[in-house]
Amino acid sequence: MERVGDDAGAGAGLSLDRIVRVAVELADAYGLATLSMRRVATALDAGAMSLYRYVPGKAELVDLMVESVFGEIDYPEPGPAGWRARIELAARRERAMYQRHPWVLPIVAGTWRPPLGPNVLASVEWVLGAIDDFGLDPATMLQVYLTVSDYVQGAARYVQTEAEDERRSGVSTEQWWATESATLTRLLGTGRHPLLSRLIGQAGAAPATVRQDFEFGLARVLDGIAVFLADEPVPSVPSVPIDAPDGRPTGRETRFEKVTTENVTALLDRRLPAATSAALEVLGRRWTLDLLHVLGHGEARFRDLAEALPGLSRRVLTERLRELADEGLLRRQVDSGPPTRISYALTERGVGLRGVLTGLDAWARQDDRVGGP
Repeated sequence: MERVGDDAGAGAGLSLDRIVRVAVELADAYGLATLSMRRVATALDAGAMSLYRYVPGKAELVDLMVESVFGEIDYPEPGPAGWRARIELAARRERAMYQRHPWVLPIVAGTWRPPLGPNVLASVEWVLGAIDDFGLDPATMLQVYLTVSDYVQGAARYVQTEAEDERRSGVSTEQWWATESATLTRLLGTGRHPLLSRLIGQAGAAPATVRQDFEFGLARVLDGIAVFLADEPVPSVPSVPIDAPDGRPTGRETRFEKVTTENVTALLDRRLPAATSAALEVLGRRWTLDLLHVLGHGEARFRDLAEALPGLSRRVLTERLRELADEGLLRRQVDSGPPTRISYALTERGVGLRGVLTGLDAWARQDDRVGGP
């Protein structure tokens, strides 16, 4: 007789939690298609009808199983700082859950009718919390969540399909490609696919692992969301001109000089310390200095900042405030009231920038005086 779990047997007694746990173990071991109320009862050494005192039927049991495995995902509070780190953590932990319980993926992926329960909704809630301060409307917030969720589920589904193919055929991925290598070589040898032929030739025999594939794709999804949240276009990268073989310029105009070994070495010798470069990257983002200038005059509410910088969208304002807080340049202050008042003020480190900003303003005004009539 089939047994699952350490406490299977009539002596252990029945409970809803134990029924769900054993059902999950059966689905993990044999797949959801093989699950039935009778099979769960057999694993519990109980009569099939006794299970119906705890759960109405298989459909309801599956809903409870989904709720159970989503409850395994640990979402720390308050969680990592920054929206991106928070979503990355959620994506990786959801993917790990699908790896432990592959049967749950077809139930929740690709449908607008997933099982609804506290643990499933808590998973959505935790991710939405990462973007709650960006001023997005509810529909857009859900679209951001679904974009990440669709990627995680799609990547997990790809791995699951591959595992199912290997189990059904008895042929591993490596064995399949070894068998098909002659066909691929013949097709690429026709010259009709030069780009693909070059890429495969350069890739060598060490393809990316499944984890590398997932991490690369997740990073690109989050890059796109970052651009959307910042409400700014991706900056174009100017190209360095390359001279024609006869030494004449190519005609492409650029303000950058031609890169040579000598001037690259000279640039590296004059490079800024890493900490300074990182700080300049933060301060160089659009609206950051304007925001610091306004806060340099004192504590301000979100609405005050939006009114002081009318060209700044609420979404970008929220992102800049979070970045400055992460850098320790400002703090968010909550006065419980009533009414509740949330305001922002520079930290001691942020106040230290006041002299720098004053000097920068004086330098800019010098240019006005020199270039004036």
